[in-house]
Amino acid sequence: MKRQTTGRRRALSLGAGALVLLAIGGVAAAANSADDVCRRWVCDRADMSEGVSTGDVTTCAPGDLLPPGRPNALKLVNLYRFLTGMPAVTEDPTFDTNAQACAIIQAANGLSHTPTATDACYNATGAAASNRSSICGGQAVGCIDLYMDDSANATGLNFGHRTWILANSLGPVGFGSVGTGRTMTASCFYQVGGTGKAGVAYVGWPPAGPVPLQAFTATELDKSGWSLQSDTIDLSNATATVMDGTTSEPVTVSTKLGSYGAKYAMGITPSGWSSLPGHSYTVTIGGTSTPISYTVQVVDCSGTTTSSCAQSATGQGGSSGAISTGTGGASSTGTGGSSSSTGTGGSSSSTGAGGNPSRGTGGAGTTGAAGAVTTGTGASAMTSPGSGCSCASVEASHGPLAFVVLLLLALVLRRRKIL
Repeated sequence: MKRQTTGRRRALSLGAGALVLLAIGGVAAAANSADDVCRRWVCDRADMSEGVSTGDVTTCAPGDLLPPGRPNALKLVNLYRFLTGMPAVTEDPTFDTNAQACAIIQAANGLSHTPTATDACYNATGAAASNRSSICGGQAVGCIDLYMDDSANATGLNFGHRTWILANSLGPVGFGSVGTGRTMTASCFYQVGGTGKAGVAYVGWPPAGPVPLQAFTATELDKSGWSLQSDTIDLSNATATVMDGTTSEPVTVSTKLGSYGAKYAMGITPSGWSSLPGHSYTVTIGGTSTPISYTVQVVDCSGTTTSSCAQSATGQGGSSGAISTGTGGASSTGTGGSSSSTGTGGSSSSTGAGGNPSRGTGGAGTTGAAGAVTTGTGASAMTSPGSGCSCASVEASHGPLAFVVLLLLALVLRRRKIL
């Protein structure tokens, strides 16, 4: 996963002052209702089919990822951005081509951000793209949930895949995939070096406002840990408390997690408790120059069906940072999927190749008594001037899917590796 080092921060266009910010009493306000987020969650996940890849490891032909693979992957990325109040991103055909060139190398050799010229199916475009992508041992659509989970990151606790998806600078993006989900399968999510200018002060997962209970299960959120990221607020010495009404829930706080998609990031992991539907959890961050407080409302979307998908889901996502205006949610019709181009696009080489990731040795945060928090230091401070994300295998998601066959597919993908 690409670290946001000083020399590379120019890629993170903050666009300060470009968006109107909305907050009430210093707490970020959500503009979506529970019905909005449930409808968007159900409709955007009604079709999670992967599409067919024409890539062939035996001939080293990258091929292409046919519809609805890329549209469905992009739809899930924008679903998570919608829930957190971030603007939607688009897909770039050239980045799709680069990601496809990356995927053939990964499928042929196993996952690496720094393939060498001696690797099977090596190509310069794919090697450069490997350094600018999150990469996964599964197919493109199913891997988006894995990136948002990030519970078994091979480089230690850092939520790097997640922070890239929710980054201010994200977009445009590209997707490539080779294989059918078993052996010789890999996908690349091209994301680094985006031109997005969201300029949101801070973003949390889970965010302020209504959040589907099913999003907690699909990303194993209480196990993997909640997270907060910012480009402008130093979270290096931050503390955190989580209140369920008048009850202070014990959490483990991890800071200095590395700059992957955001300059600062921290983790807040529930210790011995799980988020419950109908409950509201107020997160208060201390130890920062800017006070941060927001409330997460867990809503059960099991009663929402795809019959609601013909309705329009409007409004801005509930951001854990300041809310920006003028970026209403996309209209969901049918499956609520956003369209994207599927052409092959021209092949072009990306510039710059990152070094090999190195792991930090920070200690994990420790849990105090109920309600007490001890701030620890994140386990990873990986330096990689031009790489994408690095993670290991994760377990099966328990998020509900519309059809049993899709649930079985998700269980298979959860056993894939991601980098």
